[in-house]
Amino acid sequence: MKSSKVQNAFTLVELLVVVSIIGLLAGFLIPAIQGGLAAARKAESASQLKQLGTLAVAYTTESGGNLPEEGGEGLQSFSQLRKEPNAWYNVLPPMAGFLAASNYRANPSSFYTKSSLFFLRGAKYPTAKVNSAYFAYGINSQLQQTDAAAGILNMNRIQKPSKTALFAEARLPDERNLLPSGGAMDSLGQPKVRDRRFVARHNGYGIVVFCDGHSEAVHHTKVYDPQTVIWEQVDPTVAGN
Repeated sequence: MKSSKVQNAFTLVELLVVVSIIGLLAGFLIPAIQGGLAAARKAESASQLKQLGTLAVAYTTESGGNLPEEGGEGLQSFSQLRKEPNAWYNVLPPMAGFLAASNYRANPSSFYTKSSLFFLRGAKYPTAKVNSAYFAYGINSQLQQTDAAAGILNMNRIQKPSKTALFAEARLPDERNLLPSGGAMDSLGQPKVRDRRFVARHNGYGIVVFCDGHSEAVHHTKVYDPQTVIWEQVDPTVAGN
């Protein structure tokens, strides 16, 4: 009498059940993983810009309240960066042991690596980025005094430092324009930013560093709200409050 053999192979129905379970688990896990990565990029950007704000506050303490200069106009080549020795991108990074932007002329690709204070992982840099220095964040261009020859505003004259933007994430040419915060602006990638060049890289939020040194994630619909962010050096709607 022949002994019956135990059938160990999966049936088609069992295989389909296993595949369905794996697909269901993947549906839960993939968004969670993507959300975790996005949150990590947001936290990293906030930490990086806050470090820059801390450096700027330290700089003003040593310079009688004077902020570093905002730098040249428009998108800059790496050679042009050397013409602005007192610009924020040349004076602040060395205070924390990083290279100044002008030092990347010999090796422009290093400007876009994790060893650079200027590189943000969440930013969408252009493919041909080594020909110019694309800044994924910049100094608030509206801190410039009415008389451009007088330079950038003294920190001690800013009425609401905890509400006034000092640095913020800035839109690059290939990044999505989320209205109303992103107007049509030329020279995206330049080392300065304002409300119309602000970018929301983190699910509708972008990082802003304020003149008192703290950073916040600001929703793109709030960048024109002076109760949230002040860009102009004097804002009559909040002055004296």
